Amino acid sequence: MKKFLIILLLSIILFNLGNQTYAQSDDKLVILHTNLGQIVIEFFPNDAPNHVANIIKLTENGFYDNTIFHRIIPGFMIQGGDPNTKDTNTSNWGTGGPGYSVNSEFNTIMHNRGIVSMARSTDPNSAGSQFFIVHKDSNFLDQQYTVFGRITSQESFETLDKIASVATGDKDIPLNTEQVKIIKMEVIRRSEISNLLEQGNPQRISSEVVNSTGDQLYENKVLDITFNIPEGWIIEQPTKSDPTIPDVVAIGAKVGSSPPVISLTISNMNGKSIDDMIQEKNEFLKTAVDSGNFKILSQEKSTINGNQAYITNAAGFFQTNETAITIQFREVIISTNDKFYSFTYSNGIENFNDYITKFEESTNSFKIISESIKEKQPIIKDQFIFIIFGIIASIGIVFVVLIIKKRNLIFKNNNISKN
Repeated sequence: MKKFLIILLLSIILFNLGNQTYAQSDDKLVILHTNLGQIVIEFFPNDAPNHVANIIKLTENGFYDNTIFHRIIPGFMIQGGDPNTKDTNTSNWGTGGPGYSVNSEFNTIMHNRGIVSMARSTDPNSAGSQFFIVHKDSNFLDQQYTVFGRITSQESFETLDKIASVATGDKDIPLNTEQVKIIKMEVIRRSEISNLLEQGNPQRISSEVVNSTGDQLYENKVLDITFNIPEGWIIEQPTKSDPTIPDVVAIGAKVGSSPPVISLTISNMNGKSIDDMIQEKNEFLKTAVDSGNFKILSQEKSTINGNQAYITNAAGFFQTNETAITIQFREVIISTNDKFYSFTYSNGIENFNDYITKFEESTNSFKIISESIKEKQPIIKDQFIFIIFGIIASIGIVFVVLIIKKRNLIFKNNNISKN
């Protein structure tokens, strides 16, 4: 089973990188030069690779030079990137693009202040060149528009505020366009820019962490799960480009040779029993054991909160950056009605016992949110009748909404579109 090895490799990667920020060491950024100051944008290529590549290509081709921030709504956002704004005839402003569109890459990054996202029409796949920068948190836009970057310097935020405060007229068009002209937009390497902000990972809508006694209670409504992690640990949600990649990773402070890591990988059962899962895993681990760099310490069946579980203790020897380290692991596979939930704890062998109790608390506190709700709120006959009436009422509301949409009602301040 590839899952287990992928998690091992992920732990080694995390060891090599340490608690680095979201940004890479020398990736590409863009700088917007305006008469009110500069705006530096860093990208999220893992979340929106096609849009990032498109923006970089257009910038390198000089597409954005001498365009205008043509739509400015203070407290909401500033919008630019339309080549039609090079023409003084404002009637076509907001309708231009590069002559093609890029399919949506909606992601979980929240539209907080400073986030850069793609403008589009009512078609989710209609984004081209126009983008907007969020002036104040606008989370009603989350997962409706493609977030591809954020501004990343103090001057950038100051320039954003200056542009957002300029006087505007009809259609939120600035009265003095020279103030908000993008004189030049250029691609530059991160290493060439100083005084960038250390902002960490962007906030995402799919995770919520609240304080608990001695632990953090992690709740993810999208994944339908909740469990405890040690207090103060950093939570990551890797891009799920492969089923073997963990859905959630929690990283503690590095003390010895490796930082402690607790990860959770969710997979569909696809007709497999937990015995099938065990057999598949053991067949895969045999290759790693035969290499001499991996050793299974123990394996046993168990029960966690009424669910079948399988526990594997193992250790692996790794050579990284001319340093040899031994990492110990514990994997707990929890089998439910339709999914396998694989928790893995890894740490340097010398510090492994430091957090093993916390890991056990994580697995023992694991709950599926929807099942918890069902347990607390059993449906009785009268409730069922009310639910049926509620469904009928909801259908009626849907028909009303469809009628309203057909009339093309536009709520100006809640829509980022090509006019």
